[in-house]
Amino acid sequence: PSGPRAMTFYVYRAQSAADYPLENLNAADLPGVLWYLHNEVVTATPRKYKIDRIKRYMMTVKNTWEFWNAHHRQFGAFVAYDAAKCTTPVCQDIYHQYGFI
Repeated sequence: PSGPRAMTFYVYRAQSAADYPLENLNAADLPGVLWYLHNEVVTATPRKYKIDRIKRYMMTVKNTWEFWNAHHRQFGAFVAYDAAKCTTPVCQDIYHQYGFI
């Protein structure tokens, strides 16, 4: 491709019957959410966080031109978020240099 492009795909979330706003949610690909269920949720009774369903969301993402010009890739590095904050030590450096990729 000749620049960053919009990509649309599904992400999945394991959750309880609680209703959450569609912002700052943990989501994964399908193998990732199944791993989480198998290794962290159904190992105890009652289930962790009362999880009883998998929700599917369609997501569209597009990287910034700053990132594209430096790396010529469609995805940035993985960074972890907890409580709506990036907990990876290099987050500030990444966002300062490339914007919110």
